[in-house]
Amino acid sequence: MQFSKKADYALRAMAILSALPPDRTMQAQELAEVGKIPIKFLEQILLVLKRSGLLRSKRGVGGGYRLGRECRLISVADIVEAVDGELMCFLEEKGYPEFPGSRGIQRCLSEAGEATNGKLRGTSLEDLIRPDVADAMVGYGI
Repeated sequence: MQFSKKADYALRAMAILSALPPDRTMQAQELAEVGKIPIKFLEQILLVLKRSGLLRSKRGVGGGYRLGRECRLISVADIVEAVDGELMCFLEEKGYPEFPGSRGIQRCLSEAGEATNGKLRGTSLEDLIRPDVADAMVGYGI
C-alpha cells in the first residue's frame, strides 16, 4: 500500500509552513517551488486544508498561507484525514471469507493498520520539522 500523492503533497506543504515564523505567510507559488509540488494540484490541496481549519490564508500584499494552529497541535493524521478522508486500512474485514488462516491474516493486517495509524496520530508537524530545524541551528551556530 502506498501513501497517496495528495497526502504526500499536503504533508510537504504543511511541513514547509510549520518551519516558518508564526507571523509569516507563504504564497502558493513559492510553496509549490520549495516542495516540488505541481501548482494546480497544490491549489486544490490548500483549499481542502483551509476548509478543514488546518490552514489560514491572507489576501493582498504580504498575503499567503500559514498554519491554522500551532504545529505541535497538528498531527500527520489530521492532514491525511483532511485530504484523503481516512487513514490507512490494509484490509476490509467486512465480508472477508473464512478459511484456514483467515483470522490470522485479519488480525495481522488490523494490527499493522492500528500501528501505522497510531504513528500518524502520534506524530505532529513539530516532530517532522524538529530534526531539520535542529540541523540548521547547529550549522548556523558554527
